[in-house]
Amino acid sequence: MKTILIIDSYEDQRSTLAEFLGKEGYKIDEASTEVQAMKLMEVNSYDLVVTDLCEPDCMCTGLLHWIKDHYPEVNVVVATSFGAIDCVVKAIRMGARNYVMKPVTNKAFLDIVQEATHRRELEIKSLRRVNEPYCYRVDKVVGVSKSMEKVLQMALKVTDFDTGIMIRGESGTGKELIARIIHDHSKIRKGKEFVAINCAAIPNEILESELFGYVRGAFTGAGQNRKGLIEGANGGTLFMDEIGDTTPQFQAKILRVIQEKEVRRVGENTNRSVDIRVVAATNRDLNQLVKDGSFREDLFYRLSVVDIFIPPLRERKEDITTMADFFLQEMNERLKKNVEAVSDEAMTILMAYAWPGNVRELRNSLERAVVLSGHSVLQPEDFPLAYEHYRKIEAGHLDDETITLQEMERRYLLKVMKKYNFNQKLVARKLGIGYTTLWRKLKLSEKDFNSSP
Repeated sequence: MKTILIIDSYEDQRSTLAEFLGKEGYKIDEASTEVQAMKLMEVNSYDLVVTDLCEPDCMCTGLLHWIKDHYPEVNVVVATSFGAIDCVVKAIRMGARNYVMKPVTNKAFLDIVQEATHRRELEIKSLRRVNEPYCYRVDKVVGVSKSMEKVLQMALKVTDFDTGIMIRGESGTGKELIARIIHDHSKIRKGKEFVAINCAAIPNEILESELFGYVRGAFTGAGQNRKGLIEGANGGTLFMDEIGDTTPQFQAKILRVIQEKEVRRVGENTNRSVDIRVVAATNRDLNQLVKDGSFREDLFYRLSVVDIFIPPLRERKEDITTMADFFLQEMNERLKKNVEAVSDEAMTILMAYAWPGNVRELRNSLERAVVLSGHSVLQPEDFPLAYEHYRKIEAGHLDDETITLQEMERRYLLKVMKKYNFNQKLVARKLGIGYTTLWRKLKLSEKDFNSSP
C-alpha cells in the first residue's frame, strides 16, 4: 500500500483530503506543521508528500528545500488556494513534482497523485528488497542508505541511453560495479562485452596500442595483427577507470573515438567502425584538472553528461551491517565456511572505523576474518585493524579500567554529543551514520543524551 504524507495547517481541510485519498486505497499520515512533518519523515517512508503550506510569501519552500535535501527521492505536490504564481514557480524549480489549486478532492488531483506515486514505483522497481523493509539490492550492490539508493536509481535511469557517464568516487567505493549495473540492465548492451580497463595501471607508452590495437610490424615486437580493447568492446560497454590519469594526447584520441565511433590500429591507415558505450570513472577532481590544463575540457563535457557520485563508506555507515550480512553469505558459499554473523561488539568497532579503502577494504577484512577465525560469530579480535583503531579512540578514557564495548560506544557518543551541543542531525552527519541509527543508540541512555548540556 502506497503511503502519503499530507501537510496542512487547517485540520478540516487536512481531514477531508485524507478521507478522499484513503478511499482510493492510500495509507495516510497527517501533519499540521513543518516540524511535525519532519519528525514523521525521519521515522517513516513516504511515496508522496502533499503540502499546503504554500502561503503568499512562499513559506512552503523552506520545507520543500529540507525534503529535497534529506529525501530527494520523495515526490512533492504543492496544493494552494492562493494561486501565487511566484511561489508555484519557485516550488517547481526547487523540485516539487507538481502543484494543484484547491479544492483538490477531484479527479484531476487524483490523476496527479497516481502519476507521482506510479513514477516513484517505477524508480524503485529494480531495487529488489532483501531481509528488511528498507534494504535494497541490485546485483552485487546492497544497502539501506538514501545516498546509495539515489546512486542506483540514477544508474538504472540511464541504462538505455548512450550518453556520456562519469562515475566519481574514492578508490574502493564500487565504481566498476555501478558501471556493470548500467551495462547489464541495458536492453541494447546486455549480453554483449563489458571491457574494463584501469588507465592508471597501463603504462602510457603501451596504453594506445592496448586500446586501439596494432598491425604487424607497427613497432618492435608487433609480430601479428592484434585487436585492441576498444574493438573488443564492440556492441557493448568500455569502462575506463581512472580516466583522469591519462595524457592530453591520449585524451584527444579517445575523444575522436567517441565522436566518430571509429578506431585506427597503430600502424594502420584505415579506420574501423565501432559501436560502444563509454563509461568513465575517476577518483580525482576533473574540474580542477581541466583548470590546470591537464585534462581536455571538450572530453570532460563529453564524458560528464550524467555525473554519478558514489559517497565513501564513512559517509554511509548504515550500509555496513547489510553489506556484512551479504558478504558473509557469499563467502560462506564460496569458501565452504559456516560463519553465522558479526557480533554486536564487533559491529560496533566496524561502525567506528573510517574505512579509508571503502567497500573493498570492508570486504577484504570480512574475508580475512572468515578464513582465519574459528568463531561461528565473528568477534572484535577478528578485525585487528578496526579493533586497534577503536581502542585508540577510547584510550583517553580507558586507563586501566576494563569496560564493555557497549560502554565504550556510549561514552564516545556522549563525548561527540557534547561537542556538537546535542544537535543530533549534526552528530549523525559527523559520525557518518543515519539519523535513525543514531536515534536508536541514544534511546539506550536517555538520561545522558536527551538532556541539554
